[in-house]
Amino acid sequence: MTKPREATRDALREELQHRRFALTSAIQSNRQVTRDAAAAQQEAAKDPYGGASATHDSEVAVAVAERLARQLAQIDRALADFDAGRYGICQDCGEPIAPARLKVLPFTTRCVKCQASTENARAA
Repeated sequence: MTKPREATRDALREELQHRRFALTSAIQSNRQVTRDAAAAQQEAAKDPYGGASATHDSEVAVAVAERLARQLAQIDRALADFDAGRYGICQDCGEPIAPARLKVLPFTTRCVKCQASTENARAA
C-alpha cells in the first residue's frame, strides 16, 4: 500500500507531467500563430493600419511564447528536482514545502514564508 505522502507526490509528479504536455502543445500551436502573424505582417505592410495590427499580433505572440517557455522551464526544473530527490524542499530554508502549496503551485521552489520574504525584498 502506498503511503499518503508518496501518493501525494505521485499525484504531483503526474500533474507536472500533464502540465508539461499541455505547455508543449501550446508552444507548438503558438509557433504556428507566430508564423501566421509574420506572414500577415508582411502582407499588411502595404496598409499602415493593417501593419500596425499585424505588428501588435506578432508582439502578443512573442510575449505568449516567452511566458510559455518560462513555465515549461519551471516544470522541467521541478521534474528534475523529483529525479534528484529534492522536490518539495524550500530552496531558501531547506524545510519541506506544504503539500497544499505544492498542489496549487507544483513547480514552486519556496515555502510560503520564504516566498513572502522574497516578494517583500523585491518590493522594497
